[in-house]
Amino acid sequence: MAPTVLAALGRAIALGLLSSCASNEAATEAVLIQVGGSAETLEVLEGVAEAYEASVEGVEISFLPPSQSSGGIQGVKDDLLDMGAVSSTPSPSELGALQYAPLVQTPLVFVVHESVTGIDDLTQPQVQGIYDGSISNWRELGGPDADIILLDFTEDENEKEVLRQAVLGEDLAITDQAIVFPEDDEILETAIITPYSIAAIPLEDDVQEASLHILSLDGVAPTPENVQSGTYGMSLALGLVLAESPTPAVEGFMDFIASPEGQAILLASTALSEEDE
Repeated sequence: MAPTVLAALGRAIALGLLSSCASNEAATEAVLIQVGGSAETLEVLEGVAEAYEASVEGVEISFLPPSQSSGGIQGVKDDLLDMGAVSSTPSPSELGALQYAPLVQTPLVFVVHESVTGIDDLTQPQVQGIYDGSISNWRELGGPDADIILLDFTEDENEKEVLRQAVLGEDLAITDQAIVFPEDDEILETAIITPYSIAAIPLEDDVQEASLHILSLDGVAPTPENVQSGTYGMSLALGLVLAESPTPAVEGFMDFIASPEGQAILLASTALSEEDE
């Protein structure tokens, strides 16, 4: 074979190898979408993110450790996050130039330890009595003869704000016997292992899978239908804040969230199981 032919063949092979390497390198560099903020919203987004990553190539959705809604908003403002998870509707002053996308309403539910038998429903006055300490024994509500162990949020949590607006009232003084937690995960873990306890917790998969009994409020169960219609009035508004001009990757993920598949996954993450219904 002539030298010139050999040289040409060598160059072609070299170019092919370089092209292949470049193509493989590009294929392994996924576009990263950083999401952070409210723990409740991150929880319901996990299933949607998994489904989206499985349906498209080259996109990775990374969830940062949960903080609060304010952290999600500020993270987007500071260009540290692509999407900020929030569990309440931001005010115009909080948003600034950002945009807000509502996702789903998830109920805040009263759960009791499995040792609390004979109680399926609480009225608003009964809840107020538990929280202010005037009702301190389950026997007063038709349950076992045992002291009520109240697990509660700090006042700066969105859950406590919803609880006050919907049931407690702004001025109700909480009993000093309440055990106060800054995070709902901590309340859930404690409720599972604490006999005769009661807590208000966002209804998520972990709650449905735990050995806890979910109560109705004033005779209304926290079903998805009752939450969406407003019949069950104690719920958190979960949503996302985005930059004024989101990246194409973020827009693609938002399109998937809005699709029938994405909406079905979101609703499933906040729905009661058949057993609890």
